[in-house]
Amino acid sequence: LNATISEWTGMGDSYAAGLGAGNQIQAFDATCLRHDGAYPVLLNGHLQPRPSKFNFVACSGDTFPTIIQKQLQPAYLRPGWGDRPEFVTLSMGGNDIGFKELVTLCIYSIPNPMDPFMECQDALARSQRLVNSPDFVNDAINVIVATLRKGNSRHGRPFKIYVTGYAQFFNEQTTQCNGVSFRPDFLKPMLKAKQYLTIGKRRALNKLARDLNAGLREAVMKASLGAPGRVFFIDYDRQFDGHRFCDRAEPNPNDAETWFFTYGADQAAIGAFLDSIPEVQEVFSGHSNRTMSYAALIQIIAEAAGNNKEKKDILVDLTRVFHPKLAGHRVIERRLRGVVMATRARLSPATVAPVVDAETS
Repeated sequence: LNATISEWTGMGDSYAAGLGAGNQIQAFDATCLRHDGAYPVLLNGHLQPRPSKFNFVACSGDTFPTIIQKQLQPAYLRPGWGDRPEFVTLSMGGNDIGFKELVTLCIYSIPNPMDPFMECQDALARSQRLVNSPDFVNDAINVIVATLRKGNSRHGRPFKIYVTGYAQFFNEQTTQCNGVSFRPDFLKPMLKAKQYLTIGKRRALNKLARDLNAGLREAVMKASLGAPGRVFFIDYDRQFDGHRFCDRAEPNPNDAETWFFTYGADQAAIGAFLDSIPEVQEVFSGHSNRTMSYAALIQIIAEAAGNNKEKKDILVDLTRVFHPKLAGHRVIERRLRGVVMATRARLSPATVAPVVDAETS
């Protein structure tokens, strides 16, 4: 970069936190699950000269409202947003359309803890409805505007926001996955019937990822009208071509060329740990009226893990599915770094396009 970056901040959800990529970063909030292979951490290591301060506040499970409520607020026992960051990176939206619950139900046959009787087609319709709602774009704009206001008050007009999108998960053309199921070996008595990776299922989930990106792109475009040259959307989806599920034979959790996590071959430890938690058994037993959000369930599992490293690793193994591996984060970081460098080098912000697609740079 042409000038030293004094301070910047990495915000967002589990994609920004790098869930499962590298080693977990110890933090007060055990459910944020930040990892040192996350693309914001990688970006900070590549910026030269090295920034004097990097604030890493991304937190797994955060939504549009909780990003504003938690990540933009002063720090107490958790990382702070910063004093005078020059820019932020931001991943958001997946949790707001229930993507985690959708994947666990429609791919892994694990019931939705909020509604154990929900079926996959209902979950797909619900997520599609949420991502296509005007509220999705408006809520994303609210996060951008709130972040801009805080950045302007701290640093002034050069403050920028780089919003990263999501990648489609599947090769949706091949037929080799039609008879494949990712149904795990744990929670067996409580699982729903096997879900198969049919072309129709893969297309539906890929469409959600594309619509998610489209909503974020629209929010960036609209927010940019009042802040030209200061808000950008980075689309890296095409760079995942050849590295999605079903590009090769499945299931193959150890395939280094697939850039998303799934459950490994040895799932006995996950099952034994979950079997030891009464609340998990109660929610998924089918004999109780107790329900809870996915976030609340993860909080209970995190509390059960405590400071036990093996159990904390199981929590990561349980939650990292369908998140990018380290190789994927490296690609996102390279895309993001190129945009940061290019936009910092331009003197006229009005000439900078707010949307940067993978195929154009």
